[in-house]
Amino acid sequence: MPGTNLGCAEAVQEWGRDMEENLYITDLVDFEILQRMQDVFAKMTGVEALTTDKNGSPVTKGGCDFCSKFMMASEEGRRLCKECHLQGADLAMQEGTPVVRTCHAGLLTITAPIMENDEQMVGCFIAGQVLMEKPDDAMAEKIVEEIGADFEECKELLGRVRIVSREKVDKAVEFLKAISEVMSDIAYSKLLTYQASRDITRAANMKSDFLANMSHEIRTPMNAVIGMAEMALREELPPAARDYINQIKSSGRALLTIINDILDFSKIDSGKMDINVVEYEPMSIISDISNIILTRIGEKEVELILDIAPNIPNVLLGDNIRIKQIIVNITNNAIKFTQEGRVLVKMDYERISEDRLELLVSVKDTGIGIKKEDIGKLFRSFQQVDSKRNRNIEGTGLGLAISKRLLELMGGDIHVESEYGKGSTFSFHIPQKIIDDQPSITVKDRNTAAVVNYKGNPYISRQLKKDSRRLKAAYYYLDAEEDLESLKTLDKDVFLFVEQIYFTPVVERFVKENPQLVAVLLVGFNVMVEYPIPNLMIMKKPIYTLNLAMILNHEDVHLTLESEDGVIDFIAPEAEILIVDDNAIN
Repeated sequence: MPGTNLGCAEAVQEWGRDMEENLYITDLVDFEILQRMQDVFAKMTGVEALTTDKNGSPVTKGGCDFCSKFMMASEEGRRLCKECHLQGADLAMQEGTPVVRTCHAGLLTITAPIMENDEQMVGCFIAGQVLMEKPDDAMAEKIVEEIGADFEECKELLGRVRIVSREKVDKAVEFLKAISEVMSDIAYSKLLTYQASRDITRAANMKSDFLANMSHEIRTPMNAVIGMAEMALREELPPAARDYINQIKSSGRALLTIINDILDFSKIDSGKMDINVVEYEPMSIISDISNIILTRIGEKEVELILDIAPNIPNVLLGDNIRIKQIIVNITNNAIKFTQEGRVLVKMDYERISEDRLELLVSVKDTGIGIKKEDIGKLFRSFQQVDSKRNRNIEGTGLGLAISKRLLELMGGDIHVESEYGKGSTFSFHIPQKIIDDQPSITVKDRNTAAVVNYKGNPYISRQLKKDSRRLKAAYYYLDAEEDLESLKTLDKDVFLFVEQIYFTPVVERFVKENPQLVAVLLVGFNVMVEYPIPNLMIMKKPIYTLNLAMILNHEDVHLTLESEDGVIDFIAPEAEILIVDDNAIN
């Protein structure tokens, strides 16, 4: 706390005491309960009542007409009444019981404190404002002189004050004592609940605030470990040392992913996660995530298939960083639990108004699936379903929880469908504003291209057929080498797509002998190959609407990415780099 030398625990205690001292009666007892108890008291005793806070200010409606309409109508009258209420409360606290006294205006008043504990008062019941005999003019003159009011009005309202017997006053005192004790018990119970809730919230906030504020300090050394490992791998190393350092780098990246998940969750939990809305191109998200996802697949027998609608508006307004994070989180989850088959990432949209749309994204896998009874656990923090079966799969169990919370922050939602043993589909929708309504992907010369798929993975073939038709290109599928000759008869621009495994010497010779066609060799993300064939393009999978359209438009397509072993397929000898950092190792 500012200006003190208190330790953390003492500071929390001091903060708690300050908060408790600022509690009002309506923080501990509902207004409706106070009003109802007060009204019941007045009805059963025939004596008017009012409830005040610990400062003497009324918090309920009540009191006699003389007090509410005359004394409280002027500033001086309100001041005197407030002082009188506090004096009565102090006296009642000293006596430990309701007290009967004459107020500054000469009316009989019963005061009973409402306590939050044995020492702290949070409010007061003020009952009475009655007389035991008829008032005279001298009483009215004294009141008028004190507050500077109209004598006739004072005399008239004073005449309406209820006249009661001493016996009725004594009964009212007993009843008010019982009510004040009940209200004090309620206030004390609520205080205990408040204190427990405050301590839990404070402890949770301290944890979340600590982690959220420590993000830079935690990430920096991990980035240094990974970075120095990458630097070491560029040196001449014995095979065993290279393997050890690769393991350090791989483990460092895994640990950094876990750290990032925990820090992101802590930021969301403490309300410090900001949504940064910017203009962005949806296709840039796909380009980025495809590289990230392919490195996660590694050597698994899993195909990444991208099903991207070409007519998604070219520029949207939203937080593209968080959208990308959500897609990567969900896709990583699919890859972890899929050993073979495919992971299909689909992006489409649905217009909801002239300038707004719902971005629709789904990730479908052929993995192990989820039991129906476990689906409800998916978005819980730090929890993985079917933990016995999946005990060898690493992770924090936070990726899906973070994704759901981020979607909620952006007005979206997520849905899961799964069949145990066969795979799962995670789909989410998120509202975005349209900035540029032009389609993201177009082909310049429609209906002049022929996309020919030679053999190939069935997942790739199906998607290539779908994307070709979306782009208004003719699609053909060839299953045998002898069918290649039929391509010479097509009166269109022929684009022959061949996966590397099917690029046989026969196919290679056909491509060389037919320079009028464009052959596209599809290779894995970490494959480096060269062929001295002018009409052959080498394209890293996956092939989807964006790079397919670029090929059909005869645009230069050169997509590179870094593999897990640090091999980079380009150099930049003329580049100049400025590095600014507060950490020497970085």
